[in-house]
Amino acid sequence: MNFSLVIPTRNRAQALRLTLQHLSLCQYPYDDFEVLVVDDGSQDETPAVLGEWSEKLPLRSFLQDHGGTSRARNRAIEAARGRHILFVDDDVLVPPDFLARHARLQAAHPGHLVRGPVVNVPRPLYPPLPGLSQPWRHFSKNYLCTSNASLERELLVRAGLFDVSFARWEDAELGVRLKKLGVRRIFDNDTFVYHWKPLLEHPQRLRVAELDGQAAAQLYKRYPTVRMWLRSGLHRLNRWKNQFLLGLPLPDRWRREVQVEEVYLKAGLQELQK
Repeated sequence: MNFSLVIPTRNRAQALRLTLQHLSLCQYPYDDFEVLVVDDGSQDETPAVLGEWSEKLPLRSFLQDHGGTSRARNRAIEAARGRHILFVDDDVLVPPDFLARHARLQAAHPGHLVRGPVVNVPRPLYPPLPGLSQPWRHFSKNYLCTSNASLERELLVRAGLFDVSFARWEDAELGVRLKKLGVRRIFDNDTFVYHWKPLLEHPQRLRVAELDGQAAAQLYKRYPTVRMWLRSGLHRLNRWKNQFLLGLPLPDRWRREVQVEEVYLKAGLQELQK
């Protein structure tokens, strides 16, 4: 078997159903991949969705008490039968040629991490739309992005799997270890996915920014290099810039954007001081 698709989920039944529906349309042999979904303690209709799609896809599901996405992914990797692990999330919508593209790239570049763009969309797409314009706009800087990435299972085992102490940015942390292990990456603009990401209200965005700031600081403390410091953006110069901008008569839309960045920076700098 070539691929084991790893999908952690929690209380996202509607999104998960659409993700599995898109995977069922992939133009790829069903006997050459499996879908591993780990239910991280859902309290919604997730079990029913998994029961429905277990008859339509080569799907195996696992249930665990709520322990986070890192623990869920690790469980799926340990149970995987495929040579390659292919990461998608429970709100990712794949085009029909998604698996075939990963297969071709892995065959052409054995031992590599294969990645592609992740295109955020505010509403679900069905059926999946072909083609992607301006793919560079959707390029995540993470070496590993668990919305769209494949690599040999053995490489993940050698790297040590996901660190469960990271509640967020766990893929970025594992990506650092894979890079240190010498795993090279192929980024293919045509191997893209859509990420169903509804627009958040301003208070929700502020909360996400706070959590991201804490995760950025945790990552920098683990790998305290100049490059990581610059990538994190956790600079006092940025805080001074934001405080200056907030003192100006900005339009509301711009002011909200500065507030989001300010919450991120404040949370990250506070975490660095612990």
